[in-house]
Amino acid sequence: MAALKLLPAGSDEYRAVQREIEILNKRLSPTPQIDWKKRLGPFGVLIAALIKFKSFLLLLLTKGKFLLSILAFIGVYWAMFGWWFAVGLAGSVLLHELGHYFTVRRFGFSAELPMFLPGFGAYVKWNGAHVDPGVRAQISLAGPLFGLFSGLLAYGIFVSTHQPVWLAVAQFAGWLNLLNLIPALIFDGAAAMSAIGRQERIGILAVSLVLWWLLRDSLFLFIALATGYRLWKRDFPAQSSPGIAYYFVALIFGNGLLAWYCMNQSRALFAHSNL
Repeated sequence: MAALKLLPAGSDEYRAVQREIEILNKRLSPTPQIDWKKRLGPFGVLIAALIKFKSFLLLLLTKGKFLLSILAFIGVYWAMFGWWFAVGLAGSVLLHELGHYFTVRRFGFSAELPMFLPGFGAYVKWNGAHVDPGVRAQISLAGPLFGLFSGLLAYGIFVSTHQPVWLAVAQFAGWLNLLNLIPALIFDGAAAMSAIGRQERIGILAVSLVLWWLLRDSLFLFIALATGYRLWKRDFPAQSSPGIAYYFVALIFGNGLLAWYCMNQSRALFAHSNL
């Protein structure tokens, strides 16, 4: 304030010192905060609750479809097979779909959280125009890859807890992801096959037939038949991707072996319990 007396009124320096004085005055004598909850009584509490509810409502609108659909999915299978199998199955399907979701996002496309359909499974809605067949194949195969991890996780829980329900979850995860590798219709294998050339398809056909003959699981036969159809259809890509073919075969082998092993172990477990 003493400095103001030494400065010409109306100058930039005079106004700058005035602003500093105002800032200091606010620090020394802050404006008291009005407690609107107390001032408005129950109406203040209601307004505060509405502000919090607005945040919850925003979360529900953006994530509500995902939350409600997964709860409905769990509820249906809980009623049919019990709580733990429903949770394990939902977790396995969720990991499968998150494989698609994260891979879509990794390639820079927009994607929504999974939508669950009780009795059918789930799907991830994503947007991408003129997507390279190799990229689309990686997005498609990421689901069975993450699904395989979910089955191995369930089997690890079974080994730790000796609860047969987790063995059932592991077997079903392997079977479901093997089913998704059939290269036809809306299955993940259909999009992946679009990046695989003639020679690689012949290799997948041969591997599927050998696994069907060794493990006696009809899903391998369906994969072989669908691959044969794609060979006959001749919808080969302009440039084949051997890496995608190896990836495809590894997932067929991994998920198929998991389903076969868990099924045999469950048969042995129940045979022992009957004795």
